[in-house]
Amino acid sequence: MTEPAGLDAAIRQGTKNAERIAALDAAITGLTARLGELHTAVDAIKGTIAGQAEALRTVDGLKDTVDELLQRCSTLFPGEDAAVRFYSPIPTPRFWQLHGAEREQAIGRLRSWLHDVYLPTFGHLAKTLPACWDQHTFCLTVLDVASELHSVLYLQASRNQGLLAGQAELLTRLMPALAALMAAEGTRCPHAQSRNGYAANGARR
Repeated sequence: MTEPAGLDAAIRQGTKNAERIAALDAAITGLTARLGELHTAVDAIKGTIAGQAEALRTVDGLKDTVDELLQRCSTLFPGEDAAVRFYSPIPTPRFWQLHGAEREQAIGRLRSWLHDVYLPTFGHLAKTLPACWDQHTFCLTVLDVASELHSVLYLQASRNQGLLAGQAELLTRLMPALAALMAAEGTRCPHAQSRNGYAANGARR
């Protein structure tokens, strides 16, 4: 009687132990899977951190670039001080639409520029200006461009390499070409010098 009872107890205990071992194995398997997931997550975090570090290095480089550009802009474009403010071109005069006082006012501005800048500065080019330039809409249009180009290039607070190159371009190519256009217009001019009252350089006698 005693031996079978002991055997039954041992069998029941073995069954319980097997169940516990199976549960423990399942728990270990789940833990292993979880550890694998954590390892993957850690790798992803490492990649994110590395990417952020690279992004931060890029941002630092971008900041240096922006600082350099700001420094250059500060050199090229001064503040609001009127003494160092850059010249801005005037609105385009539409000579083909101007009449009366408005046209005379626009012509007067060009006449002042001719007297103060063009004639004393541009030598033999200025001498080719037609005597009756103020009666030709084409010449007025060309002179407006020439005067504004000159002002943009010479009435600036500072000069850099680009501005110097522009001045050279104006003197060697643009202004001679503009003068040639106006001279060609004058060769086909129907106006008589004796009637318009202008000398060859465009100044009134």
